[in-house]
Amino acid sequence: MRHTTTVLLAAACLALAGCSNSTDGKADAKASASTPAAPSPTPTPSEPEYTFEDCTALMEANYAADANTDVSDEPECAHLTEDEYVQAVGEVLAGHKDEILDQAADEVIYDDAWAAMDPEAQTTVCDLLAADGPESVGLLLGESVDDPSVDTVAMAEYLYTEKC
Repeated sequence: MRHTTTVLLAAACLALAGCSNSTDGKADAKASASTPAAPSPTPTPSEPEYTFEDCTALMEANYAADANTDVSDEPECAHLTEDEYVQAVGEVLAGHKDEILDQAADEVIYDDAWAAMDPEAQTTVCDLLAADGPESVGLLLGESVDDPSVDTVAMAEYLYTEKC
């Protein structure tokens, strides 16, 4: 084992000495002049550097478009750690908490109205929604809903997408 190590070490030293030991400086200059220089690597276009704010901006745009999906693999968010991504989601949702709470309160009203209907009335509402659309049915619902703060068109849209 010791002999093998010595031989390998000696071979490595000879190889290094042969490459760098030159008795004539002109020979080195001539060798380097005749050897073409390696082409410099072509710079590759770097990926844009995204920030935390870029990720939250993407989430905001998705929220506005009602396209609330996981964007953790999108370039704007892929660089974030899981904790940072959760923080970004939290910031976006916190910015819309009033809207979310209002929507949840409205949906409770819509669900209560739906539950108060018998199955035949529910079927009739769904048939009307399919035939006439949520806006027309919302106007009809407006005649029977006592609370003027209830947006009956939004209610009809909700019933159509969630219940029918």
